[in-house]
Amino acid sequence: MKQIGKISGKGLALFLIVAAFWWPVSATAVEDADVAVLLTEVVEAGVDDGDQQIAFWWSQADEPQWTVSDDVVFAALRNAGVEPVVPESVDISRIYRRPGLSTENAAQLGRLLDADRVLVGEVQYTVLGPVAPLGYTGVEARAVVELVPAGDSEGVSLERFTVTRKVFGDSAAELLDEARQVAGTALGEVMGQSMRRAGGEVGSRNGDSLLALRNVERAENLEKVRERLLSIDDVERVVERWASEGLIALDIKTTGGDSGVVEYAFRVLENHEFEGFDLMLNERPTVDGVTEFWLTPRQTGF
Repeated sequence: MKQIGKISGKGLALFLIVAAFWWPVSATAVEDADVAVLLTEVVEAGVDDGDQQIAFWWSQADEPQWTVSDDVVFAALRNAGVEPVVPESVDISRIYRRPGLSTENAAQLGRLLDADRVLVGEVQYTVLGPVAPLGYTGVEARAVVELVPAGDSEGVSLERFTVTRKVFGDSAAELLDEARQVAGTALGEVMGQSMRRAGGEVGSRNGDSLLALRNVERAENLEKVRERLLSIDDVERVVERWASEGLIALDIKTTGGDSGVVEYAFRVLENHEFEGFDLMLNERPTVDGVTEFWLTPRQTGF
């Protein structure tokens, strides 16, 4: 069997990992904290010589039904230093005993499992091929998983992970285990490494030094904000810390960690006249512990 993606003379491997980071709320992300993994496995018709199969470990009220995908992801998480919650038995309400949980329901189920955080999503296996010119059959594994704080009533995503793997060979049924291994390992690694890097408090990583800019559509406008901040005495560095849809967060590093300088920097931005746009303080920020500004393009006359 060959694990490939681009067809070439030698049949080279192709893989794609996309980790898109969302940080819409403030939460504590502690290294090695317990994380519940609620992964729905979907094997589409034709992959395993049969009809569509859907499996998820919380389908039974008192006995977890672990999938092969679960086992592989758990091993990769542990290898990255993150310990998944592995209950021997749990009394799960019928409300939650279904596949494809919403982030809200996943957050509540995570609280019942005494987890700090929850990874919830789906890994889907589909048939590809036959692929010319070699005539191989392929199986694609695509996983989309979100990280949410356990118990959060809104189930707002802290982070989103997308992993895609393609394997090719003579038989889709024979390729399924390989697809589970390569996709589950990649998913566990990228999630585990990201959670280990996110030590400290997410959303207010360095006290109140995070500045969130909303509606930044032009890179040059972001650079103008960064340059103005760097022109302030005792501002040492301005680092892009994270980004979500419509929101970019900058971490203001000051000499000696002086919070007074950061507060002054916020006032400077609020009162500075930028060329081509205005910054307006958001009185109702969407991220706890972060000072948020709206960026509004300035209308020009004719």
